[in-house]
Amino acid sequence: MISKSLRYLPFLLLGSATPALAAEGGLLTPSGGLIFWTIVTFLIVLAGLWKFAWPHILGAVEAREQHIRDLLSAAARDREEASTLLATQRQELEQTRAKAQEILAESRTASERAHQELLAQTRREQAEMLDNARRDIAGEMERAREALRRDAVDVAMAAAEKLIGRSLDSDDNRRLIQNFMVEAEAPRGTSARTTATAGV
Repeated sequence: MISKSLRYLPFLLLGSATPALAAEGGLLTPSGGLIFWTIVTFLIVLAGLWKFAWPHILGAVEAREQHIRDLLSAAARDREEASTLLATQRQELEQTRAKAQEILAESRTASERAHQELLAQTRREQAEMLDNARRDIAGEMERAREALRRDAVDVAMAAAEKLIGRSLDSDDNRRLIQNFMVEAEAPRGTSARTTATAGV
């Protein structure tokens, strides 16, 4: 491309120098030959530019425009993908928030259920403890009554011995006094025999 342009260089130099040498008035004086060769030189340079430079310049400009169009389309695609990803992330965030609320509600329900079960178990244990305490108290009272009866029988036998003046250690006498004490402790309407049998 440069070698072809250099072939026309001597003609250009000759054409531009000849009118300048022929002019008597100097370089600033208009000359027909100078104007002609200037126009010819301009047209040759323009043709050379048109043939060799403009396609490259236009190709670079078109490539630049195509690159800009590609960048714009890529930016539009990226924008669409970003908006799609944003919508997906918002949806996933809403789902995560709903799951968190569900888990929180389930944990509250489980906590309330555990609290109620613990409260019921505590009440059952309290009731069992009260029943055991009542049974223990009833047993202790029965043992205390039995001990009191024995002591009362001993006291009554000792008093009877002093009154009668002889020993009353026989089992029949002891049984007789125990039956009498049981009848005295029995509520009204209860048969003395049944109570005595129960006391023995």
